Amino acid sequence: MVGACGTRKKVSTTTNKRMNQEDLAESRQMSFNRWLDLPSGIFEQIFFKLHLIEMLFIIPLVCKSWGYIILKAIFDKEDTNCLDLSALEDEPFYSYFFYVEDEDSRAMKLMSLLVRLMHAFASDDPNDVNNCAIKTTPITKLLFPPGLSLNDRHLIYLAERCPKLKFLYLPCAQHITGKGMSRAMRCWRGIETMCYAPLVNIPPHLHLPRIVEEIGKNCKNLGYINLGWLDLNWQTAEVLVQNLKSIRKLSLERGCISKYGLQIFLSRCKKNISIMFISCSFRYSQGINYPSTIRVMGIPEGRRIRWWTDLHPHRSEELHTSKGLVSLFWERQE
Repeated sequence: MVGACGTRKKVSTTTNKRMNQEDLAESRQMSFNRWLDLPSGIFEQIFFKLHLIEMLFIIPLVCKSWGYIILKAIFDKEDTNCLDLSALEDEPFYSYFFYVEDEDSRAMKLMSLLVRLMHAFASDDPNDVNNCAIKTTPITKLLFPPGLSLNDRHLIYLAERCPKLKFLYLPCAQHITGKGMSRAMRCWRGIETMCYAPLVNIPPHLHLPRIVEEIGKNCKNLGYINLGWLDLNWQTAEVLVQNLKSIRKLSLERGCISKYGLQIFLSRCKKNISIMFISCSFRYSQGINYPSTIRVMGIPEGRRIRWWTDLHPHRSEELHTSKGLVSLFWERQE
């Protein structure tokens, strides 16, 4: 009898504990929803009278729902699960995040902001009453401004909390390493569109082949990629062809294109692909660079790929071999 009573008491305690946890989770969600049910304009009128930097860092820690309303008004104005950090280019944010102190200080400030953003946008898990698990967000698009002090730690932190990401605009990747990109891409396997720059004067430890390899290995749904400031020589051409096999659209922006590099890329490319050279410079034997924006399309013809270009409008109906297209690009200067 004692054993039976003890068992019933233990079961009852466990049941009550589970009910209390469920009630607590439900209470949290109800509290959050009550704030969100109020017109957001009321909060904006109140909070935007405060100092913007203080509001940015203090309010999200005081109340998650308040932080969500305010941060969403600044960084997700279109209400599309898009976290757009380009607002940091405006004052007073620009002076705080870009213009003062050293690189480490700017990186720490950025991490403080990202922590608050992820906390505010996180979806509550009713089973995680002790706040143990990493809380993910519904964010599907991430946009960064150029020149932001973004490093591996920032990128990985965001990747772990934005697993549904489909679109990444990253023009400030100068401090991202191959290792950091590897960990981030494991979380972003569903990504479909990516803009990545700059890819110029990359130090040895920011290994370009490793970065492109990790993108290609993990992002099987990637259909479009824009690479900025890339020097397309024979080595980088090999890296792109070997690793970016899923893409159907490629943009090379403000890059430097060598004749042999383009020849390698086109001759090794065996699929229907659209390529845009946006404000690129083409390297000639005389050392002359000719900045151009040119469109190229690969068109299957039997087992071969023929190439179309808008370089010469009066010859727009012609299709070329890879060698013929490269010769067409360089015939004006050589």
